[in-house]
Amino acid sequence: MISSISFHPFISSFPIALLAAGLLILFLAHKKGGRNNTEAASFNLSIGFIAALIADFSGMISVDIHSLDTSAILGHQGYSFLATVLFGFAVGWSYTQPFSKTALLIYIMSALAMLISIYSGYQLVFS
Repeated sequence: MISSISFHPFISSFPIALLAAGLLILFLAHKKGGRNNTEAASFNLSIGFIAALIADFSGMISVDIHSLDTSAILGHQGYSFLATVLFGFAVGWSYTQPFSKTALLIYIMSALAMLISIYSGYQLVFS
């Protein structure tokens, strides 16, 4: 059986990779000038969003087991929650209006929130 301590780092890699892949596919579809490849990008973002939800919940479970600095943990949880919410908006916009200016803003904010969440998680592991 996989414990919650080892499950969170395992599942946390999927939202990062799927967000990057989904945004790259959207960029390439926009560069080619068509909506033909947006379905694959939306699928990547959808699966990544589900993985982000699982990573959030597994992180909340595994934080009770560790005795780390509370402010660092709460910071990482806040950034992860923000990244997950923005990830959900990115999924919605990728299905409805994938190339609008609002979608571009949401994609950028989602990627930045994910990078901040990655950095804060890195600090928890290696500090």
